[in-house]
Amino acid sequence: MLDYVADELAATTGWRRVLEAYASLAPAPRPARNNALQTTGEAPESPETLGFVPRLSRVDGVDPQQLSSLHGKLIALGLLSFEVSGKSGMQYQVSPLGRRTLDRGIEDRSVDDGPSTTGDEPSEDAESAELEAA
Repeated sequence: MLDYVADELAATTGWRRVLEAYASLAPAPRPARNNALQTTGEAPESPETLGFVPRLSRVDGVDPQQLSSLHGKLIALGLLSFEVSGKSGMQYQVSPLGRRTLDRGIEDRSVDDGPSTTGDEPSEDAESAELEAA
């Protein structure tokens, strides 16, 4: 992964939740077919079968006002792909780079669901260690 992508992700809160939401909604990939053998008269695969899903207007743990800028940043970084569909409007899918990024386990600052602490407040782990030492 390029350093600037990692730097941007480190400075962005909520990106992992958005990518994971799209990844969880994408349909399972279908096995490739030999088009020469296709005689069923099926219509060509639609975007939905290719992994595109309609734009999410809500993602748990992400401020709805931040969601639009997150979409833009993930697209700019190459982690999220999009297309405009006549029926569904904007549709998105996690790009191959986005899948690799999720698989690598790069953390999002917002993933920690516990209360955030500042440098002035001792963490619960520090308090527990102090109590155990006493």
